Amino acid sequence: MGHIKIDRRILEWEWYKDLNTCRLFFHLLLRANWKDGRFQGMEIPRGSLVTSYNNLAAETGLSVKNVRTALKHLETTGEVAVNRHPKFSVVTVNNYNLYQSDGTINGSQVADNRQTTGKQVATIEEVKKVRSKESNNNIPSAPDDKSPCAGSFLLNDGTSYEITENDVDKFQQLYPGIDVRQEIRNITGWCISNPKNRKTRAGAKRFLNGWLSRAQNSARPNKGYSREEEKTDVKSGSSFRAW
Repeated sequence: MGHIKIDRRILEWEWYKDLNTCRLFFHLLLRANWKDGRFQGMEIPRGSLVTSYNNLAAETGLSVKNVRTALKHLETTGEVAVNRHPKFSVVTVNNYNLYQSDGTINGSQVADNRQTTGKQVATIEEVKKVRSKESNNNIPSAPDDKSPCAGSFLLNDGTSYEITENDVDKFQQLYPGIDVRQEIRNITGWCISNPKNRKTRAGAKRFLNGWLSRAQNSARPNKGYSREEEKTDVKSGSSFRAW
């Protein structure tokens, strides 16, 4: 789960000397979801990941054009299958189990994957909740409490950051001037509409808190008065406020 298996005969693979294609393939192997799961009501298959050309370019240091060409190479020879959607693509590493099982994978096996092209259907988004717990930075994939999920927003890797009911209660106490649930929905919509500006998992909590803080600061108080609304009762000489 924390590693992949590669035989030295990978040196015989036809794309090994194509640095862009080789680099992208190894990156996909390392990033592919190693455990089945669910996300937003959809099944998440082992060996798949949700991504985009821009994300892959940012993660590998390749240009978007190089990523597009390399992915086409891998599709053509059957190493991967790609299911494209309007806002993202689901990439499935064909015969992913060969890289995780007790056996090994060699150059000829990699090349032979071409016969499975198009037969594995990737239909869902990637969830990395379990994998993230194994990461060296020990960043949680979602809040630690066990209360129900109250909402979520998309991150730059295609996964979601979940906000629990307990979190909503805490934020509502901190920011009483706003409707926290509505602001979470606003954040969700913003992330859908601004994929290039989505946050990393490490920065998700800071982003959420900053959004709510700004909303609180800009919110109008439920009751208040302006200096112009302060009037003086001439008869009594006392002042009163027009609410």
